[in-house]
Amino acid sequence: MANPRTIFRGARCWDGESALRADQHVVVEGRRIAAVGAGSGPAPAAGDRVIDLHGRALLPGFYSCHFHTGFGAFGAGIASPMLGLEAPPAYLGMIAVKNARTALECGFTGIIGSSNGDGLDVALKEAIARGVAAGPRVLACTREFITSGEQADGENRSWFMGLRSHGLLRKVDGADAWRQAVREELGRGCDVLKISMSPGHGASPVEEMCYLTRAELDAAVGVAHERGKLVRAHCTSRVAILEAARAGVDIVDHADKLDAGCIEALLESGASVCPSMLWSERFLQMAENWDHAAMPFPIGEGFAEPLEDTLARLRAVRADYEHTKKMLPELASSGVRIVVGDDFGTPIMPHGDYVSELELYAKQLGIPTQQVLRWLTSNGAELSGLGDDAGRIAAGRLADLVVVDGDPLADISALRKVQAVMKDGALAVDHLPE
Repeated sequence: MANPRTIFRGARCWDGESALRADQHVVVEGRRIAAVGAGSGPAPAAGDRVIDLHGRALLPGFYSCHFHTGFGAFGAGIASPMLGLEAPPAYLGMIAVKNARTALECGFTGIIGSSNGDGLDVALKEAIARGVAAGPRVLACTREFITSGEQADGENRSWFMGLRSHGLLRKVDGADAWRQAVREELGRGCDVLKISMSPGHGASPVEEMCYLTRAELDAAVGVAHERGKLVRAHCTSRVAILEAARAGVDIVDHADKLDAGCIEALLESGASVCPSMLWSERFLQMAENWDHAAMPFPIGEGFAEPLEDTLARLRAVRADYEHTKKMLPELASSGVRIVVGDDFGTPIMPHGDYVSELELYAKQLGIPTQQVLRWLTSNGAELSGLGDDAGRIAAGRLADLVVVDGDPLADISALRKVQAVMKDGALAVDHLPE
């Protein structure tokens, strides 16, 4: 007897490439899509489930390619000297499970981690794979590797506390030390190495520098690529973007000071860019409307700074942001792969608010909506190593599907109305009306 199938009928289907096609059917058998076409499709057999979408949109599964699984423990009542120490590891694990479920409810069938401590991503990946927790596929990230004396090392004011745990940070100096540390964390099951290459982004201005020596960078990337793993870098300055491209970094995060030379280098290297611009937008909205004269703004080193210094900082951050806004359309038209994801889990942008990032790109920056949807789907799948298996709706591909009430190509805000999510051929989220 054939396996029971799921037959979607009456869908407006976006296959990842073309415009929405009305009155489509999609047949799912096992983990994969068996057929796609016009009309009502095959007659159901015994045991098949037929879902009439009545004109709702059907899209490929979404990918968040900058995902902090442990962010969102604010309000736990635990003072934290640095990120990753907001709460005990077990509690952060519960936060990670909650965030993974939230992402799945919002249509994300894949996430690529971006820095966490205590093996959080690895534990989450295994829990989801074993059915202990519900969530997207996870490419697990390491801690964020930093060098001595950089912004994250000095400004968190934790250096004098004698901490044995540094949360989601790991300080490494020298090529040999980088090789050893990268081997260690990748050996624990991580799929992605995260490194910090330059200061700035969002709450602080970019400085034109690169933290790592070329020997350190080559050592880190070499070890990761020998093991078939990805390398991502917090990379804001022009010189750091160029160094990342030359060294073969796979994901350049933020790329605030991008220029034409950087775009050329990124094209040549094949690197992906994750702009993560919503954090900057939200921070500036808050900081520029703050009554700085009445109350010192909590920016920079955690101590009150002179008012004129705070205002100068904000002007520099605004200038960086406006530069990135100007350059992103050029990057988008260049052929460099762009993916989505941001620092969700902070008080000004909680997990679940993912569509706001897409609205920023499509509505404020004027990127064509269909292009942003490709960043969200096929580009993310390709970066995850599933370019031939996911990211599009076609026969033979994995059955990762999202049902949306509305037309996201006409208005990307329709993605806020996710009604069902299928992952690996199983309905993981079902809020469809009876």
